[in-house]
Amino acid sequence: MTSKPRSATETIRNLWERLLVDPTLGVISLLLIFALIAAFALPVFYAGNNIYNLVGSSITVMILSIGMTVVLISGGIDLSVGAVMALCAGVAATVLKMGAPLFVAFVCAILVGIAAGLLNGLLVTRVGLPDFIATLAMLGFASGVLYIATQGVPIIGYMTSEYYIVGGLDPLVGPVTFPILVAVVLALIVGWVLSRTKLGTHFFAVGSNAVASRQSGIPVRWVKTQAYMLSGTCAAVAGIILAGRNNNVPADLGTGYEIQAISAAIIGGASLMGGRGRVLGAVLGALTLALAINIINLAGVPSSFQKIVIGVILILAVIANYLSELARGATQRRRAKRLSSIDA
Repeated sequence: MTSKPRSATETIRNLWERLLVDPTLGVISLLLIFALIAAFALPVFYAGNNIYNLVGSSITVMILSIGMTVVLISGGIDLSVGAVMALCAGVAATVLKMGAPLFVAFVCAILVGIAAGLLNGLLVTRVGLPDFIATLAMLGFASGVLYIATQGVPIIGYMTSEYYIVGGLDPLVGPVTFPILVAVVLALIVGWVLSRTKLGTHFFAVGSNAVASRQSGIPVRWVKTQAYMLSGTCAAVAGIILAGRNNNVPADLGTGYEIQAISAAIIGGASLMGGRGRVLGAVLGALTLALAINIINLAGVPSSFQKIVIGVILILAVIANYLSELARGATQRRRAKRLSSIDA
């Protein structure tokens, strides 16, 4: 018995639905489209070290978006990642200026990031503040502390020879830098946690339905708090790297990074409604965002337009996310209908 051949329209529709249902395929397609545009319109895109610099510039947002993806999966949102990142960068730089070893400075910065995430989680789960308000308050608190500590003057004079390696200014082996290695290891660890551990299952369950998760015995408050602590940790790691890459820590270092992190996570398929997201998607989303900004810079468009482009990309990503949810629901309904007809 031979199956009926598919028409061209049906094939295109199935391909389109598959792209919508699997956000990772969608963001890979978007990356390829941007790369093709750059190849034909801007030959300088592939010249010199542009690709190398593009990847390097995306690492900070990539690390932030990994933590943001976990928070979104658990049903929250973290607007404080940029400010916490800047504060942690300031802590690392200040401790180094005091003469402490590199390891001690980094541990102090990471502890500050974890503490900020813990406070976010407690404000949301114990005090009962909405995620938006709690993390917005942390944004103001962290940025205010950094500004008071620096008096608006950038922190300088903390760089060491080892910090040039940590910041990626000096490569480890060939084109591989320390930030790239950190991003890969962090993505693998968080990806493993989400896909292979009970905690990862709890993140998805809480984000999908917090009430049902609580009734099933899942410690919803603690799970959401851990998501924010992980986001704070990622912000601290990003801050440490960015301080080494920039050679200074201004008070406004983290401005705008929260929007880029959210955009990268959503481009990668994380849902604002919770319960969905992938680390690979966050990594690809950060690369897509960096690629779009890079194309703008190479085309000679004023840097002030970058925020407009990021805003447009975020809106398009949210729309694509909504369409993906619709396509996923339609696909599940068709499968259920097909199975019921077979059983009948």
